[in-house]
Amino acid sequence: MNKTARLERGSRDLRLLPLALTLWASCLGTHLLFRTLMEPSAAAAPKPPASSVEILAVAMAVGVLAAIVPHAAARLTVRLGLGRLLVGVCVMAALLGAAATWAHESIAWHDPVAVQARAGPAQATVEATITGMPQSSSQREYDCQADATAHALHAGNITMRSHATIRIHASDGACETLRRGARQRLTGTLDTTAFGTVAIRFAVGERDRTVTLDEPSAPQRWRERIQHAFLDVTDGLSEQGRVLVPGLTMGLLGQDRPPAHAAATPIDDAYADRLETQFRNAGIMHLMAVSGGHFAIVAAMTRRLGARLLLPRQAVAALTLTVIWTLAALMAPAHSVTRALITGSLGAAAHAIGRRSQAMSALTLTVVIMLLTDPARAHSYGFALSCAAVLGIIPLAPRIARACSAVMPDRLAEAVGVTLAAQAATLPIQALMDPQLPLWSVPANLLVAPFVTCSTLTGLAALAVAWLSPQAAFPLAVVSSWGTQVMARVASLLADGATATLPWAEGVAGACVLAAAEACLVVTLTVAARTGRALRRRRCAGMCGEPFGRNPRNRLRIWWEDTLAMVGEMEFACPHEGERPAADTPPSCPAVCCSTSSTRSPRELSLCRSSKSESSGKAPSSRATCSRSTPSSTTSAT
Repeated sequence: MNKTARLERGSRDLRLLPLALTLWASCLGTHLLFRTLMEPSAAAAPKPPASSVEILAVAMAVGVLAAIVPHAAARLTVRLGLGRLLVGVCVMAALLGAAATWAHESIAWHDPVAVQARAGPAQATVEATITGMPQSSSQREYDCQADATAHALHAGNITMRSHATIRIHASDGACETLRRGARQRLTGTLDTTAFGTVAIRFAVGERDRTVTLDEPSAPQRWRERIQHAFLDVTDGLSEQGRVLVPGLTMGLLGQDRPPAHAAATPIDDAYADRLETQFRNAGIMHLMAVSGGHFAIVAAMTRRLGARLLLPRQAVAALTLTVIWTLAALMAPAHSVTRALITGSLGAAAHAIGRRSQAMSALTLTVVIMLLTDPARAHSYGFALSCAAVLGIIPLAPRIARACSAVMPDRLAEAVGVTLAAQAATLPIQALMDPQLPLWSVPANLLVAPFVTCSTLTGLAALAVAWLSPQAAFPLAVVSSWGTQVMARVASLLADGATATLPWAEGVAGACVLAAAEACLVVTLTVAARTGRALRRRRCAGMCGEPFGRNPRNRLRIWWEDTLAMVGEMEFACPHEGERPAADTPPSCPAVCCSTSSTRSPRELSLCRSSKSESSGKAPSSRATCSRSTPSSTTSAT
């Protein structure tokens, strides 16, 4: 296989992987450097913010490095024997990522809303557009929360433009006005917070004024109607269904619904918290977040429909794009949804032009696009978990499945391969978030895997028809809740007890130790596998074909094939001449039974004639040979 053909195999095309990793590391490192330089330390005196001269100096330093470092790196690669083009591209990606991240951080730092928030809790009036789905607040003193993009900050008679991302926390009265896509003028308290993914908090109290400037657009109102109709349908489910079915379907747990659209019977908070903890300890909490699985299922069904209707591939690609973009609009906004959407769009574009699927290239190109458009994603745990899971599944899952297929069926081996690959790739990030390891993650994922696809499909179907007919959507939601009931039972059985999780070291050190341990294990298994293959080649020198070793799966398969062959080649006894054949006499021996045609039925006569015509034209096969027993001897008849 030449180089071009080898690189066209999607999962093995790693040309963009060093570029994506370098860009990610550059964005993350620049973010940490910026925060270290700009934010005052708790133990030291406050540092003044960087001036324009300092920012210009940093920009000039980056420009000098962009002119010098690639040339020096190219000369170094010649000495080391590495690819000059690869190293040069990686260096340029690092510089581009550093420049983009520094510019993004600098703009966000000097934004008027951010400056006002760092100055301390203060009353302010902000114009903002709600970009996130309103949900229950994570702070007890408020009822709901929603992410928004600020457009203006009003301070007296002065209006300052803004582009900051804020998180609005509101009480019961103001929650009714928080609608995704609406532009509002809010009065409240502006400050910073160390918790959550958004650093700026805007608290709207009951006495604060909220004015809606622009209502959501028609598509946004249509989306809101579909989501609320689906949530209303899930109110009729059991307690676990009310919590898990919305999470599995659209990435919003039932207890996170905003109070403005709360159910008539509130969900028990203690039960919901316990269920969420059990899912997290069992290692199946990722099922409650929308990721590539939803998009892969929907895209596969769309392509099968297009193939059944004999549509051209351009029409199938356009239909796939329409379906996955609609699906992304109905889901709760998250970085994993955006990642899956871009990856699916690249796959549909490749299908439109007739190219083979390039999983690794699509993932790495998605990472480059998302980091350059928003460098803040480099330090997002959700984005990191989503990319790490896919990065582990693409190269590792087929190898693990191939090794496991020697002792288990193919479907089970594939499930084990996907689970182990995703778990191995995401464990260091999980340890960085929560310093404990779920010990029962692999068994839990294997037990719930047969029910995930069915529950997801029925949940999405209920979401699609709930706004048209809640009566038709409710049975679909019930079927989806049957699958989530299995997930809840598995989580309760495996997550309770002291052996559910293993405590681990905290911080970056613990994550690095875990990653190093996994790397050593992978290297050890790879070396052992290659050594075994080398020994088998020496033992079978000069022989062609795949090595066939003894294992339980091969033994069972051989036994089954031999049994079927023996049954197919069995010889049956035919009746004597003049006797009516028994009911179980096979049609392969009618020659003897045709001597007395007066007593034969029309079906038997037709079988006799067809057998005679076949035997006159060619020699009888071994399976058409029958034996006739006589009182004295046994003769064969054909």
